[in-house]
Amino acid sequence: MGVSVALATVAYAQETTVPASAPVRMLTAEAARADVALMRRALETIHPGLYRYTSRDAMDRAFSNLSRSLEGPITDAELYRRVSLTLALIRCTHTKADQTEAMEAWRTGNPSHLPFRFRIVEGHMLVVASDPNQVVLPRGAEILLINGRRVSDLIETLGAYVPVDGATTWSRASYLADDGDLMGADFDHFYPYVFGFPAEFTLTVRDRAGASRRTIRLSPINFRNWVRLDNDGVGFRENFSEATEWRMLDADIGYLSVRTFVNYRNPTDAAALYQRALRELEAAGARSLIVDLRENGGGSNDAALALVDALAGQPYTYQRAVRLRAVRYGDLPNFISTWGNRDALFNPPMDSFIPTVDGRYDLRPELAPDILLPRYPTPDAFQGPVTVLIGPANASGATMAIAKLRDMGRVRLVGARSGGSAEGPTAGTIFNVTLANSGIVIRVPLALNLMDVRAPQPSGGISPDIEVRETVVDFRSGFDRTLAVAIEFHR
Repeated sequence: MGVSVALATVAYAQETTVPASAPVRMLTAEAARADVALMRRALETIHPGLYRYTSRDAMDRAFSNLSRSLEGPITDAELYRRVSLTLALIRCTHTKADQTEAMEAWRTGNPSHLPFRFRIVEGHMLVVASDPNQVVLPRGAEILLINGRRVSDLIETLGAYVPVDGATTWSRASYLADDGDLMGADFDHFYPYVFGFPAEFTLTVRDRAGASRRTIRLSPINFRNWVRLDNDGVGFRENFSEATEWRMLDADIGYLSVRTFVNYRNPTDAAALYQRALRELEAAGARSLIVDLRENGGGSNDAALALVDALAGQPYTYQRAVRLRAVRYGDLPNFISTWGNRDALFNPPMDSFIPTVDGRYDLRPELAPDILLPRYPTPDAFQGPVTVLIGPANASGATMAIAKLRDMGRVRLVGARSGGSAEGPTAGTIFNVTLANSGIVIRVPLALNLMDVRAPQPSGGISPDIEVRETVVDFRSGFDRTLAVAIEFHR
């Protein structure tokens, strides 16, 4: 915690270069401080987990340091960098800043991204695919230096901007490589704000183990073209319906992969989809099941709950509380955009809540029956042994579903320690607070969603029953060690 606060302090001296065509505006110190004051007021009024992992004193110092650093004119881009670094100290994956709409649009069509997709495996940046219009990097090539900086240093520096739940710092590598919330990958998203917008990337590359190093120069690409790069067949910002696949692995082992629970952009009946999948697998002879959630960072409640219903062996209650910090927000709604009925969100009946001893507000269970009242397994819930594959990309609703399945003793967990919080994230409805002078948007989660599970790990994440870590050799050879271990346990 102390290291992060120090990083936030010393890094404020930095100001990066941007292209002349980029939509960067200069703000007065007074305007920037006013934006920071609004951000702080919104967080202190609304955020139910502001001091959950970082103490009030530490956050007060961080906010004060940020405000004191604004001594003169500053660009909105530099303010965005400083704000993002401060928000990461809250340690909540749902609390982050969105760059200005103008910058988002500019980066969509103008080059600022690395011309390749990558994974970070055992601390090494390994290429997945690269821009076919430039020198092609082979899959598995290791990037050692970018513009003279060691990749290990870049991972550490840019990782400080990545919000994670609690102490799940091991999950940062997955967000640096792929983050559907921001502009593609957190590495690409934050690099220009921290190191400037490069006209060229000079890369030091090692194509394979034991090979000599070589230096190549590649041009950055825009976000539109970055999205088109292959990521081992996984689409960017997938929807639940297209990210759910199933097949037989063996004569009696079924495999169900659910890469996301996001079911609001192109909604489908999640329960019906799981029912179809499990019926087809059982008809093909599946007596045991492997559920692959390793790439799942959460999404919609309906898709997560329907999966638990399809695997549960007994009735259960998903959450024990939906807890709000406040239910009245003064003038803050003037700066907030969100989904749903604004009057219901900003002026809910006070009798909808049960006051807690510490001054919070718990939503009455009958107002959220899907998550706060008992649920039951589907009539044709899968009855055989189930293994769930987990990893550091798990967060939010995915970690919640994994936590509940484990708590019921229904599944064996295989893989690497997850991200997220088994106790429950601050999530649900997100209030998007627009800072009036810069146009930066701060995402503030409304509710602390406390899971009905026993003894969650207080630092966050879920440890697997059987730990399996991907190696560089595995990645380069295309060997899925985690899946192989799970299959052996079902034979």
